[in-house]
Amino acid sequence: MISKLKEKSIQKFYNKTILTAQNKEQQQYKIKKIAVLLDNPSIENKIIADLTTKFPFQKENITVLIYKPFEKKDKNQEESQEENQQENIKIFTEKDIGFKASLKSDNLKNFVKIDYDALINYIKTPNLYTNTITLLSQARLKTGFANIDDRLYNLIIADDGFDETILNQELKKYLTILNKI
Repeated sequence: MISKLKEKSIQKFYNKTILTAQNKEQQQYKIKKIAVLLDNPSIENKIIADLTTKFPFQKENITVLIYKPFEKKDKNQEESQEENQQENIKIFTEKDIGFKASLKSDNLKNFVKIDYDALINYIKTPNLYTNTITLLSQARLKTGFANIDDRLYNLIIADDGFDETILNQELKKYLTILNKI
């Protein structure tokens, strides 16, 4: 019952905020600092390798935020989460977002506060929690797959297979045209 109320509260905040966030003015700048949003931790190394080889991005300038559905933690999960915190990798669950999209976790608060040059969202299915993080992020350029919520992004890549490699290829093409890299 509470989770349904919480989701409705977040959805109401999301719908209200998305309307004001759409009209951001774009400035001329080069992309150096990247935020990556994933829901599949197994592709994280592939994504980072792809971004550092195909783009002129440094690994230390890439921050990864991974969404995982909430599960009761055991010791192994806590240890792996501590290891990830030492790198530029952060993990969050729906428990880290409260009513009216309030952020409970310091990881999330810091993630949305940092002015990234670009946020690349590799999420393949619509998810209220990852969409909320994308919406709240201060990134100058937000990009992701089409049909998630097109209002979130400045640059939308349409691919029926939701392939990360195609997203990166198209992103490189458009960023080169826009003189961002």
